[in-house]
Amino acid sequence: MFASLVRALGVIALAFQINCTGSLQLAKPWAAPMQYSTALADTPFPPRDFAMFDAVNGRVLMWSDVIDLTAWADVIVISHEKTCPGGVWMQDALTEDVLAAFPPSSFFESTGDADTVVTELNNSPKDSRRVLIHYTGVEPLHDVATAIRKAHPTDNVFTLALVSSPVRFLRNEDVRKADVVAYTAPTRVVPPSDLQSDQPRSPQDLQIRK
Repeated sequence: MFASLVRALGVIALAFQINCTGSLQLAKPWAAPMQYSTALADTPFPPRDFAMFDAVNGRVLMWSDVIDLTAWADVIVISHEKTCPGGVWMQDALTEDVLAAFPPSSFFESTGDADTVVTELNNSPKDSRRVLIHYTGVEPLHDVATAIRKAHPTDNVFTLALVSSPVRFLRNEDVRKADVVAYTAPTRVVPPSDLQSDQPRSPQDLQIRK
């Protein structure tokens, strides 16, 4: 009887620690969901730790998962915005790891339309086990990949869309945008000491609030 009562109390206590999303929350000051903010340029979030998702089924991916997905690909198309430094960091990290894992591989940069990308691919080294394309053009990634598959029907094409956003979940507008979607705006967890307090911290703060 006593053991049953203890288990019941334990379940009730656990329920109070679970928020509406069903995830466990630590005791205060982390009782609220962790807040994220854009990091400063000199404190980037490691590019291999960006939020990555399978854009077809929404599964959260680790860096090792992305490398595994490139293992079966002949052509890897990485798309990102020119003005997104996080996209450049992750693109360079993936290129570095693929070149090291599957030698000999090669890469080239392209800003052209789908037909131009195909022409540039045709001119790439013939002995490459993998060809990475750093694409920063305006064509939709899906159209570029479709053109490559049409011109090279025996090649497996893997697409990765690097989106400049600090979100940590797969947005609806990014579903099926590519094989994998990663959000590359640098983010960091804001520690409790950095959060604005409800109480004045000094007499000066009190005067400002008045």
